[in-house]
Amino acid sequence: MDAISVLGQLHDGVFTTAEAMSLGVSRDVLAHGVRDGGLRRLARGLYATGSRPDLPEARHVELCRALLVEYPDAVLAGRSAAVAFGLPTWGVPLGTGLLHRPVDRQVRRSGAVIRDLDPVADVVATTAGPATLPAVAVVGVALDHGSIAGVVTADAALHRGLVCEADLEQEVAQRAGHRRVQQALAMLRLADAKAESPGESRLRVLLRAGGIELEPQYDVRDATGELVGRADFRVAGARVLVEFDGVVKYSNGGVDALVAEKRREDRLRALGWVVVRVTWADLAHPARVLAEVRRAMAVGERLVPAV
Repeated sequence: MDAISVLGQLHDGVFTTAEAMSLGVSRDVLAHGVRDGGLRRLARGLYATGSRPDLPEARHVELCRALLVEYPDAVLAGRSAAVAFGLPTWGVPLGTGLLHRPVDRQVRRSGAVIRDLDPVADVVATTAGPATLPAVAVVGVALDHGSIAGVVTADAALHRGLVCEADLEQEVAQRAGHRRVQQALAMLRLADAKAESPGESRLRVLLRAGGIELEPQYDVRDATGELVGRADFRVAGARVLVEFDGVVKYSNGGVDALVAEKRREDRLRALGWVVVRVTWADLAHPARVLAEVRRAMAVGERLVPAV
């Protein structure tokens, strides 16, 4: 077994330049391996064997595992901890990892941002390595990347039971002096454990920002009380349902899922509901989405009274 094969098995496919050189593998050999495709350079001094992961989240985890080999005293934080917990991120750059370790000031290096570690903070194990608590990670996403990004991650963490509202409130309170704490406070106001996807989270924030109040995960029943379907949102006080149309919703069920959804929507319309569907592409045009929902609300007012 050659040195490169040994290196590839040290840490499940990742290794450092220092480890390579300790086995007599020169920088020239590493560079040749990258050119030939047998190795991948993750960041300065960090390499991986095997094929490149398809998903950005998987690539981020791989980078984080390599960074933790380089810095064994570090823990994953913010966006990196969120990804390690399997939480979704939106609008968050995943090309660099975020680590906490004992440093005097924030340090930027190839592939990572490194900040001071709270020596008394709790640390939990993940498949990617040690990480801050989920609540710390979620609030970190809001502070670093904004309230909407924070809501997407917070919704999923709340929905999965990784955190509760009190956890987030306590963590935000501890960041009272942070210059971007308003982003975390906005996240607290907007987060909702009922959200079932990042698309729903983003749509809810958009509509609430436009002054439209929503009832999430609304059960629609007919006159006999039979459940017709559950809508992502009902516009409060109106006979308008808003659905986020994610591709995943139908990809697993194929044609049968599409037919079932069509029949469900036909029944909803027959009961006097106006249904608005919003896609990922639509979310890039918030004014259009708001206008469409408001038009639906105007139509709904002319139908039978809301129930």
